Amino acid sequence: MKRDVILSLFATCAIVGGIYVDKGNPYKQGLLKVGQITLSETIVGSPLHTIAFFPLENGDYPVVIFLGGLNTYVLSELYTVVLSSIASHGFFVFGVDYQFPVYDERMQFTKPQKYGKQDIDKFFKQLTWLENYFRNRTESTPVFNSTGLLCHSSGCDVSVKMIKEKRNIFKSTAFLEPFTADVDSPIKNGMPALMYGTQLSEEGLKCAIPGFDYNKLYDIWSCPRIVMNVADFGHCDILDPAGWEMCHVTHFCKTTNDTHLTEYRQFVQGVTSAFFISTLQGLTKDISYVTTSNLIPLKLLELKSDINC
Repeated sequence: MKRDVILSLFATCAIVGGIYVDKGNPYKQGLLKVGQITLSETIVGSPLHTIAFFPLENGDYPVVIFLGGLNTYVLSELYTVVLSSIASHGFFVFGVDYQFPVYDERMQFTKPQKYGKQDIDKFFKQLTWLENYFRNRTESTPVFNSTGLLCHSSGCDVSVKMIKEKRNIFKSTAFLEPFTADVDSPIKNGMPALMYGTQLSEEGLKCAIPGFDYNKLYDIWSCPRIVMNVADFGHCDILDPAGWEMCHVTHFCKTTNDTHLTEYRQFVQGVTSAFFISTLQGLTKDISYVTTSNLIPLKLLELKSDINC
């Protein structure tokens, strides 16, 4: 059956014989039940520690590679609420950690001399390993020729380097409150990109640094590109409760209170899911959930797009 023949199922639909497509409201939880497994070097020989979130329903699903903050030293296990919710919309989501564990029993870096000096090639080796490992292993099937990159904070510096090195591997990329020092030259690769910022991330300690953050990436990126800045929330509000609490108590980054965090995390997964449903699943109209202000449920300080290339 042709790839564009659609089989409706409740509020969602799947392309018969092709990639699953979610046709529900991305700001709501997806209808797919999600499984989670941890892949480690000691147990399965994974080159890099990885948490996988994936639909439990039979079908073909695009892949999203996620890199956490502090150059991926903020572990993926602190982002499980958002990552599992994205998976519920029909994605294999792999949270990849460059180093695990990050801290020893004295709460010191286990390999301090290597902090921030990642070998980018290891991430590509991990991608190849994941593709081999998940071949015929689960009921659901990851489609690695439809892969996107997702990052938070300075994990986005790694993303930019990966894209510049092997652009053809990825179809689209989303930068959540990014920091990257790699802003000296324009990036003209035709890859759809979402640059997402928050109001509080540029206040206090400035965990998103002006001149190296979402607005700068938007400036140097070529069409298609989208930039969004959300009011009233901060850099750590995306994290799971334990990670948020640590950030909130230490004032490492400026945070809001805990009144609307559940709503906010659901919003972040919705923005991200809408972007990847459009760019990886092929339901192009879903980009309106990211570019049209009256479809976006939180207050914005900035929204602009350049997508008609």
